[in-house]
Amino acid sequence: MKSLATILITVMAVFAGCAQTPKTADSNDNGAAVATPESKATAATSENECKICDFDFAAYKGDLKKEEVEGLLLALNDEYHATSIYEEINKKFNNPRPFVNIVEAEKRHADMLKALFDTYKVPVPTNPWPGNVPAFDSVKSACTAGIEAEVVNGGLYDKLFKSTERQDILSVYKALQRASIENHKPAFERCASGGGGGRGNGNGKGMGRGRPMN
Repeated sequence: MKSLATILITVMAVFAGCAQTPKTADSNDNGAAVATPESKATAATSENECKICDFDFAAYKGDLKKEEVEGLLLALNDEYHATSIYEEINKKFNNPRPFVNIVEAEKRHADMLKALFDTYKVPVPTNPWPGNVPAFDSVKSACTAGIEAEVVNGGLYDKLFKSTERQDILSVYKALQRASIENHKPAFERCASGGGGGRGNGNGKGMGRGRPMN
């Protein structure tokens, strides 16, 4: 079973070039390819990189720079990926907390990013992840992986902050990172430690503590 962090860490690796194929080997002094643990891990997850980053920059007539478009694509890919994983968990385990709540937050986050796509005339790609996400054998194992994924997500946004100076884009990035670190990660931590994982109320509101999930 692949953890969410194993899959999502690749997103950070491809920030410098959205659709580029990752390097899978180093070379020795004779120029021969030598596999390393890092290159093996990258090769193993290369199929799970940004699935929406194959963008036609030559045809783009909007105001964004290449790195700004790449940033939006990486962010939306991340939200799409998380949404698809959490939807599968909800189906398999009958809408457990915190997933029943967090999946609705991820959808709202995707909508926030889509609004930026529309503002800057970037075509909004469809979600390619349904049916292409890892499975988990328990809610607790999914929550444990979720903790790692939220840490990776926070690091992704640290990188995306450097991709633009546009305040509307930065405002969305900051809000999404804050939700990840301050809301989603603690919810997964409670679940992994045995304080969550019961059935949710199905409406995506609250975490059993009387406050909405961002």
